Amino acid sequence: MSQSPVRSLAAQSRRQLLLMAVAVFIGLLALVTVFSFYQISQAGKNYMRLDAIKLEQKLAADPNYPLPQSDTVSAYRDWQAIPKSVRDLFSSKPIQPDDPIEIQRINDSGTREYGYLLYSDQHLSQGLYLVEFEAAEKIEALAAMIVERSLADASVLIAAFMLVLVTVIGLLFNNALKPLKELVAWSARVKAHPDQAINVRFSVREVNQIADHLMASLQQVREYNQREQQFLKHASHELRTPLAIMQASLDTLSLRIDDKDASYPALQRASRANANMMALSESLLWLARQHPDKVRQSKVDLGSLCTTLVDELAYLAAHKQVTVHIDNQSDYISIERELWRIAIANLTRNALTYSASDVIEIKITNGQFSIANPIDSGVNENQIGFGLGLQLVERIAGQLNWHFEFQCDAQMARAIINWEAAHNLRDEP
Repeated sequence: MSQSPVRSLAAQSRRQLLLMAVAVFIGLLALVTVFSFYQISQAGKNYMRLDAIKLEQKLAADPNYPLPQSDTVSAYRDWQAIPKSVRDLFSSKPIQPDDPIEIQRINDSGTREYGYLLYSDQHLSQGLYLVEFEAAEKIEALAAMIVERSLADASVLIAAFMLVLVTVIGLLFNNALKPLKELVAWSARVKAHPDQAINVRFSVREVNQIADHLMASLQQVREYNQREQQFLKHASHELRTPLAIMQASLDTLSLRIDDKDASYPALQRASRANANMMALSESLLWLARQHPDKVRQSKVDLGSLCTTLVDELAYLAAHKQVTVHIDNQSDYISIERELWRIAIANLTRNALTYSASDVIEIKITNGQFSIANPIDSGVNENQIGFGLGLQLVERIAGQLNWHFEFQCDAQMARAIINWEAAHNLRDEP
């Protein structure tokens, strides 16, 4: 389903105003056309009434005044005096004072005519019948000329009226949209300088209310971020000391326990877990900074590091028949090693934890890491995409301008990290 193009409110208003102007212009022109035809009809009827009144006045002044009797105009004092052939054209019984009756006919010479019959009793008590016949070609030519002139004059007047109307409405629209444009400009300044208090009073009360709501929401988000940053800083600092003590204790134990001792593998797992916790604490502290420092890059063999991580986390899938297939197409590249390791470790841990008994596919190139695992039917699909691990990956990717994508359905879960665009941007002069 195609979506309509996105336009600014001003552009949409101008477009709708233009459409409205065209519709109103066409509507008014249609009304003028209909009204012109109506006026032509009424003008002919009124002209015939005037002829009848003038004739009545003459007959009232002189009862012996001769009635006109011609092919085009004829008058009669009563209904029966009208020739039957003429009466039958109009009505079977005497008509009453009303609008003239109009007919069309082909006369004896083959010419198409319009015929009119009118009964008038304005000045004569017994009334007067007036019959007129005019060539249809003459009437239609006159009507066409009148309509043409009416439309030409009406088009000019309507165009002038619409020009004034559109100008006035356009000015009203601009005045109505001006506070919104100011609000957009104000929000852009707030976005560019989020830590500064930018208070602007607009001329419209509702726009001021919107600005106040936006500032209140921004302040709430700012306070929430500050609390989150403070918590992460404090948590990371508080974790440093016990983790350092644990690492020192594990180092001491590793000197006393031989690698052939039965407890040596457990000691190694504890050392790796403590190292991961220390790296995680450093990452949280780095993310908690409002303007994090640039992380130093180092040459890394991504395939070897990924293989090591898989071996270290293999215990998570020890109770399942899971095989991890690594397709390594990468070389030694410069990358933020610790942050990359934390992100990949979290994605691998997530895959091993929730994978069904099948194959986990990992593919590594110089610019992208992807991991896909079948989902265990006993796992709630909504649990797979949440948790500190994936949130941490998303935050790290966001800070380093990496592209992170996580997709999940009923059968497969797939996570992708792409850092190629960020590295290309960083390499540009």
